[in-house]
Amino acid sequence: MWPGEDRFPKRWISSPARKLRGCWGKLAFQVRHAAKHPNEEAIHDLRVSIRRLSQCLREFHQFFPRRQTKKILKQLGKVMDLAAEMRNRDVAIELIGKNGRPAESAFVATLRQEREEAKRKLSRALVQWRRRDFSRKWRPWLAV
Repeated sequence: MWPGEDRFPKRWISSPARKLRGCWGKLAFQVRHAAKHPNEEAIHDLRVSIRRLSQCLREFHQFFPRRQTKKILKQLGKVMDLAAEMRNRDVAIELIGKNGRPAESAFVATLRQEREEAKRKLSRALVQWRRRDFSRKWRPWLAV
């Protein structure tokens, strides 16, 4: 019991499974959304949902099967890395624009090309994830 927990109704205090279900649902939505519309906001939201689900799995690790949790975290990490490649280019392009450099410079053009390549890789990975029905496959492992 944490300090002050007794001041709140039990229904306000989330169980690990409830927290995991919430993170899981948000991730599934963000995967669909980012696969269809891989813009800056969608990629940011995808990264946040991956981070939150990963943190939930790590925080409540004692409630879930170790081997399967490790596999899920590894796959989440791979998609997070792909999303980071795209997000890093977005941030760099934005910062260059704020510093007064012309948006048409050769360096920015190279960043835009790299961003498009990262976008293609991420989109392929997300489509593959959805085809493999990651959510349905992982749910029984975690009893969600």
